[in-house]
Amino acid sequence: MKKRCISLLMVCLLCVPIAQAGFTDVPADAWYASQLDALVSRGAITGYEDGRFAPDAPITVAEYIKILVSCTMTEAAVNAFGGDGGNWSDKYIRACQSLGVLEGFDTSTDHLAKPITRNEAAWLTVAFARRNGETLAVPEGIERALRDYRSTYYTYQTAVGMAYGAGLISGYSNRTFGGEGNLRRSEAVSIITRLLDPTLRTTPVIPDYDYGAPVPQSAPVDDGFFADAVFIGDSLVDGFGAFSGLKQGTFMGVTSLNVFTVLAKGREQVFRTRTFGKIYVLLGINEIGYGTTRVISQYDTVLQRFRELQPTADIYVQSLLPVCEAKLTATERKNHVTNYYVREMNAALQQLCEKHGVYFVNVHEAFVDANGGLPASKCWDSVHLNVEGNKEWLAYLRTHTV
Repeated sequence: MKKRCISLLMVCLLCVPIAQAGFTDVPADAWYASQLDALVSRGAITGYEDGRFAPDAPITVAEYIKILVSCTMTEAAVNAFGGDGGNWSDKYIRACQSLGVLEGFDTSTDHLAKPITRNEAAWLTVAFARRNGETLAVPEGIERALRDYRSTYYTYQTAVGMAYGAGLISGYSNRTFGGEGNLRRSEAVSIITRLLDPTLRTTPVIPDYDYGAPVPQSAPVDDGFFADAVFIGDSLVDGFGAFSGLKQGTFMGVTSLNVFTVLAKGREQVFRTRTFGKIYVLLGINEIGYGTTRVISQYDTVLQRFRELQPTADIYVQSLLPVCEAKLTATERKNHVTNYYVREMNAALQQLCEKHGVYFVNVHEAFVDANGGLPASKCWDSVHLNVEGNKEWLAYLRTHTV
């Protein structure tokens, strides 16, 4: 039985086409297969003695430098930097240093043996590109394309921006670069072939607006800005319509309204029969005790429906306001109506806005006090704003538009 299983395994392996380079773990249709073949043919990269390439394994700093050098210099030129004994990578490091691209880079033995990070790969790749005469620049708006760009360590930040802008290294689908993560061997193949052949490079996508960030402060608008707006939400929206002083727009504030009922009882029909330029949504405080995951899942569906019903409208999702915990009722506390869960919900709402490409209005920041709650002077119970609070709410919206 064991012999038969081994035979079947060998048959299955033979049935899987492999790349021309002959690696047993690289299918011919792998996204990097043709690029790998090109580097192998140049003698720039090799696999392991057992015939594997190990595409998902990390590549070391020394290995990455070796590939770069092998694609830049002839074998004879590299061998000229060799010598008796030492490490296999010594000649490649000395050859690379002769090119003037390792100044300021850690070439200690310990570091060369470590997996190279994506930040370091960007630094080295950009250094080679510039040595080859390329003029690289960090594209305007890079922070909108890569959410972690601002937090990238300053030593690598410019190189990451240049590498992304030149289409040498792509970000991930969640709009991060992941610079501290290890570079995989398959990723290294793709990056270096892009360095060698600009026609293979990706076109960087810079969003025109950073939907992952709150709407920034802007010049104040007059009430006419809200003439084509609809404000839909719970009793807080009802209070806003009654006491903010805004006389423009449509108000659909309903006591106890939540994300599960927002489009019920004829409200969806309003969005079917009327056209709005702006939709201001405030939901979440009534259902906060249901759990953030459940509420956000339904909020996701609601935003999608709003987009279907009003495809040309700008959608503004308003954050939950802080609550005055000193005035919370026993029932509210039991239902987790606390500032901890308000903050958790707001963080999830901000991520949801980025997903849908809608605006996140952080009204929370206009009211939160030093203790993280709603000042008692701005509300008449634990949640609802008084007249002064509603007027401040309108002032905030006037100065946070797109």
